[in-house]
Amino acid sequence: MTLEMFLRAAVSLRGCRAVVEVFQKYLPVFRGAPAASTVQSWLLRIGLHELSRPKEAAPDWIWIVDHTVQLGSMKCLLIVGVRGAVWKTLDRPLAHEDLTVITLEPVEKSNGDIVYEQLRGAVQKVGEPRVILSDQGSDIRCGASQFLEEHKTTLVRHDIAHRTALDLKAELNADPRWKSFARECGQSQPRVKQTELGHLAPPTQKTKGRYMNLGPLMAWGIKMLTLIQTPAVDRPPEGNLTRLEEKFGWIRDYRESLHDWADLDAVKECVLREVRIHGYHRGAATDLRRSLKPVAVTPAGRRMAKSLVKFVKTQSKGLKRNERVPGSSEVLESLIGKGKRMHGQHSRGGFTRMILAMAASCVDLTQDGIRAALETIGETDLSEWCESQLGSTLTAQRRKLLNGTKTG
Repeated sequence: MTLEMFLRAAVSLRGCRAVVEVFQKYLPVFRGAPAASTVQSWLLRIGLHELSRPKEAAPDWIWIVDHTVQLGSMKCLLIVGVRGAVWKTLDRPLAHEDLTVITLEPVEKSNGDIVYEQLRGAVQKVGEPRVILSDQGSDIRCGASQFLEEHKTTLVRHDIAHRTALDLKAELNADPRWKSFARECGQSQPRVKQTELGHLAPPTQKTKGRYMNLGPLMAWGIKMLTLIQTPAVDRPPEGNLTRLEEKFGWIRDYRESLHDWADLDAVKECVLREVRIHGYHRGAATDLRRSLKPVAVTPAGRRMAKSLVKFVKTQSKGLKRNERVPGSSEVLESLIGKGKRMHGQHSRGGFTRMILAMAASCVDLTQDGIRAALETIGETDLSEWCESQLGSTLTAQRRKLLNGTKTG
């Protein structure tokens, strides 16, 4: 139960103990509460078991590959996989529990040659993959290119989310009014933050992956435009809106543009929805074109739709009849994001043993599975893996250096 709390409900390690202690008042069956260190030990041993257990070799493995970067120079290559036969049975996007962790390997530095060797190492575990899916980061792209020279039947496919973001970025950056709108939004935030209109401030934009997360800003623009255009007597009575025109009247200048941009976002969401669920296959471009027809209603929207249909058609080439493969690596990015959250403040010291929590997140937690993992992997096995793969964390190195420095 404490493992489910930590992995599924985002309860901290110490919080798991506290929750069980609360339950003890009402459920006598709970006779003891595990310490945070005990929960962590269970978690990491299960994660190491998932990473090291033998996997079935098969010709239909689909690998999803990405790097997670922590403080300092170290990178960690994460390769997760799903069998093509399993993916075909799903009528939904991939979830963490659908994944098998194949490689979780921190390295001091990374380049194409190193990624190539890591991919070759993964072959020793599950055999040659049918597809390698990634966001096409430079190291992975170069390593995969070398890999394809030896593995002719493997296909490399690109993540649809990054492609939609690139197309959206190209359309918006070509529109001078978008830059003006973004500037107005940025200036409005501090102007209204500490006023009676603070709750109407535009959403803060992410600096990384901005064009993957513009939906909330565009939705805010449409709703704010509707509010501005509503006569004062018909506006909601809640709140003081006397300065609404003064602070947000500028949004009227973007009335037509907002509807154009909303169409671009609708095209992006339609493409993501189709590919997340159905992936790439021979009929993917035709199906996508049909789904986009009622969505892309502006010239910019139709232009972006045409580009993305062409991209999906390219990614679907080379697939066999009735073969279907995932087209989105977002499930891996989600897993990496979850790993960073589980690291918490420990991530300031670089990679720690908590990196194994990502592997544990892909485990179907059953009593038999937990028992098998804890009987197979002991504390000694965990310590040996951490020593060989992680070495000293940045925090340990800093403490050793600073504590050894003499003061004047």
